[in-house]
Amino acid sequence: MKRAIFVVILVCILATGTAFADHPAGFGIGVQGGFGWGTAEGGYGTLTLKIPNIPIFWAVNLGFGAHHFGIGVSGDYYIIDQFIAHPLHWFFGVGGFFNFYAVSDSRYYNYSRSDVTFGLRVPVGLSLQPIPLLELYIAIVPGIGVYIQGEERYEVGGSRITDTTHAGAGLGWILPFEIGLRLWF
Repeated sequence: MKRAIFVVILVCILATGTAFADHPAGFGIGVQGGFGWGTAEGGYGTLTLKIPNIPIFWAVNLGFGAHHFGIGVSGDYYIIDQFIAHPLHWFFGVGGFFNFYAVSDSRYYNYSRSDVTFGLRVPVGLSLQPIPLLELYIAIVPGIGVYIQGEERYEVGGSRITDTTHAGAGLGWILPFEIGLRLWF
């Protein structure tokens, strides 16, 4: 019964034409910023890519500084991508994410930790394309996933300490807000 209902809903969506993407078919590249709440909270800057003939919108972020390193990747497939009124359209999709973060700080004491998060995400947003070359967009992207937090290691007064208080794995949630600019060729 559930399968039959799912098939009817899918056929209705396809019949109304909302499942066909309105984004350009060419190559897209851009930048994205954002912040979020939940297990993987924080701000970030991202490079976005859309490769022709592949229906995935990719985002890759790389963050590093004197004491930390982070890398993340996400890929989203837009199920619905439809014009509201030219040049504004909305999108809804499903995707996945993977993030790795490591910190090592020896300014005051030798400290290190690494974390991994991965899971599923559901982008919902608005996109404005005033000219064929330029797209501006905003999205909210709720998601669920798994986080793996490493143990904290540090050295104080010549003693090495391993803190496992926050180490472990579990289910988590994210609620990022993204804003970006993409150029289409």
